[in-house]
Amino acid sequence: MVPAAELEKLRRENEILSEQVKRLVKAESRLYDYQEQLDAQVKEYSGLYDLSRKLSTCGELSAIFALATGYVINSLNYERVLIFQRSDDGAAYAVCAWDGYYESDEEGAVSSLSIARKAPFLAPLFSGEDRICTEGSRQHALSEYRAKLLMNEYILCPLGNPSDPAALIAVGNSEENAEFNRRVSDSEEALFGIGNLAGLLSSAIENLIHYAGMKKALEQERLAEAKYRGIFENAMEGIFQTTPEGRFLSCNFATAAILGYQTPEEVLENVVDIGPQLYVDPKRRDELYAMMNQRQNVKNFEVEFYRSDGTRIWVNLSTRPTFDDRGVLAHIDGIMQDITERKRDEDSLRKLSQVVEQSPVSIVITDTSGRIEFVNPKFVQLTGYTLEEVTGRNPRFLKSGKSDPEESRKLWQTIAGGKVWEGEFLTKKKNGELFSEHATVSPIRDRNGVITHYLAVKEDITERKLLEAQLFQSQKMESIGRLAGGVAHDFNNMLSVILGCAQLALREAEEGSPLWQDLDQIIHAAKRSSDITRQLLAFSRNEVIAPREVNLNEHFAEMQKTLGRLIGEDIKMTFHPAPDLWPVNADVTQLDQILVNLAVNARDAMENGGLLTVATANVTVDKSYSQYHLDASPGDYVQLSVSDTGCGMDRDTLDRIFEPFFTTKDVGKGTGLGLATVYGIVRQHNGFINVYSEPGQGTIFQINFPRCAGAAAVGEGAAVEAALVGSGTILLVEDDPLVRKMTLRALRDLGYTVIHASGADEAIAICRDGGTRIDAILTDVVMPGMNGKEMVDAIEAFRPGLKVLFMSGYTRDLVAQRGVVDEGRHFIQKPFDLQSLGRKLKETLQEG
Repeated sequence: MVPAAELEKLRRENEILSEQVKRLVKAESRLYDYQEQLDAQVKEYSGLYDLSRKLSTCGELSAIFALATGYVINSLNYERVLIFQRSDDGAAYAVCAWDGYYESDEEGAVSSLSIARKAPFLAPLFSGEDRICTEGSRQHALSEYRAKLLMNEYILCPLGNPSDPAALIAVGNSEENAEFNRRVSDSEEALFGIGNLAGLLSSAIENLIHYAGMKKALEQERLAEAKYRGIFENAMEGIFQTTPEGRFLSCNFATAAILGYQTPEEVLENVVDIGPQLYVDPKRRDELYAMMNQRQNVKNFEVEFYRSDGTRIWVNLSTRPTFDDRGVLAHIDGIMQDITERKRDEDSLRKLSQVVEQSPVSIVITDTSGRIEFVNPKFVQLTGYTLEEVTGRNPRFLKSGKSDPEESRKLWQTIAGGKVWEGEFLTKKKNGELFSEHATVSPIRDRNGVITHYLAVKEDITERKLLEAQLFQSQKMESIGRLAGGVAHDFNNMLSVILGCAQLALREAEEGSPLWQDLDQIIHAAKRSSDITRQLLAFSRNEVIAPREVNLNEHFAEMQKTLGRLIGEDIKMTFHPAPDLWPVNADVTQLDQILVNLAVNARDAMENGGLLTVATANVTVDKSYSQYHLDASPGDYVQLSVSDTGCGMDRDTLDRIFEPFFTTKDVGKGTGLGLATVYGIVRQHNGFINVYSEPGQGTIFQINFPRCAGAAAVGEGAAVEAALVGSGTILLVEDDPLVRKMTLRALRDLGYTVIHASGADEAIAICRDGGTRIDAILTDVVMPGMNGKEMVDAIEAFRPGLKVLFMSGYTRDLVAQRGVVDEGRHFIQKPFDLQSLGRKLKETLQEG
């Protein structure tokens, strides 16, 4: 019998063993559970690995989504799955793949499902929180989407970047079939499978998107490279890259063509040093590199290059330097354009512009309605109007008001019809002065032959018309002289017969008888008529003369008393002989006739008395003076001047005073042959005569006889002229256009800068401009309106101290007596030669 204690011990050991067996059984059961879970996880990992391998071969998102939906149904054992893809604009997610929906109405419902990106339902998802709706969920936001997803329980996860996923995946079950599938729970175990799938899909999608982006970028890069390669190869401009040392690294076909090569390879092979091989002027390359070394991109650098055949071309370079990390110039990218043709065009245009700008004639361009668009500097110089003042105006403002309106109508009718009009204008300057122009107006057409503008080329012919008038006057006097000579010759023959027969008959008649008296009257009339014919012969220069060497000072001294008796006591006569007067070769009888005729004319002009001044002078006529005085030839002359303070003459009278039988005296008081005789005698002695007169200002006759010694004159003056050359700016004021032009040329020949004015008002306006430098004024004394003295007084009021040289055709005594020139003022008498003017100007300018 076993003792009770031992039995108790065995019982306790049995209980302990029993407990251990129970624990072993439980541990074995848990081990079986762990094994099942491990097998399930291994199966899932194996499925994921399989899926991952398949996903790596996918090139499209649709393929990825198809594999994903199959894996959810077949491996994760969910009943249903939806995949949403982000729209192109990112505004919404729309269903793009599904499985587990077998009814057509269900499939139709979910296939068109779309959720807005901004929907509150999705907001937590983008913050990293999955949306989990279990069977017992009562959240309104989750419950609301059960009907839309057709899932009673579901999990919604982002695929890709959580903050902006490319897609969404929803897995779950319907209420009817939930118990037969994997249930939705927020437990770690329940989320394990879908979490791994979401991670794998996210990685695959991101990789595919990245790959697609890289592929697209590479394709774009390839297309861009092809595009730019095409641009590079086919560009009209030369594109190149060179080393700093001057060797081409690359260039296109245009570069090769510009430089005279067939291919870019020829350029790279043959041009080993750009400097000496291409640059006509190597200094230009130094200038280009100087700019690039300052890290400048150089644009439009024009330079002359040699082509491969040695010909020269002009190119326009634009370059961009590239520097390495050390700041050293690594290479140069550039573009070149052949601008040779453009440079030729620019040169032609520049020459054309210079022709227009420097043209000696006025050029005016208007539109078809006559509005001025362009005038050249000659127009500005002639008219006094600037381009700004005339632009947009019709040229009619230049009209003098003395032209026939019908002529203007014909002009417009001609040019509007496409023809060229040619004619003359009398044009008004800005200062009111009139001048004559010869104009040619022609239409300008575009490429289609349509008239777009009109071109007027106008030449100032004022001087030419004055010379024509002089020539006409000279020819008229010549013709009248021939006529008078012929008439006088024939008349003399008849007078000889009349006088001879009358004297013979007188011898037979009884002295004192009526017949004798009649014959005596016939003889007196015949002798008087003979005197008239002698005057006509003198005018026509057909009278026989007996010239000899004469000193005019001595000859006048002998005639002075006779002339004094002739002019009467109420007229004072003064004589100013020039010292060292040159001799002349003249007929003394005709000299007497000149003096008598001029003295009588002066007496008749001074009915209430006055002053008669006779003076002599040595003068030299240069080529510039003779150009504007047709009767004068270059050389030395002795001048005899006779001036009076009488009533003077107007322009119309001056134009006719030397015509035979023209007189302003009353009928019976003059034959009109006195001055005609003077003119004929002077021309017969190869001299010339000038007359200066203004109504109320008196008259001066200047008679110029050639110097007897002759040829010494002009040649000797060259050295003297050189010594008289001066400098400075002279304001020339002269109302006579011909005298003004001649004096202007003389002043410029003497080295002076000249500003000229046609009257006192214009001269005063010039002097008011403080910026205009004026060293001296050379002004005429007698001018229309304000005379020279009044003008100078006005100028000195605001510009004191200006040096002034007065000039006049009247003698100094005459102008001083009339108060138009103050005593002590510098004065030169017209006509003057270059030497006299040069000496007098230097004397004026050197005065302290």
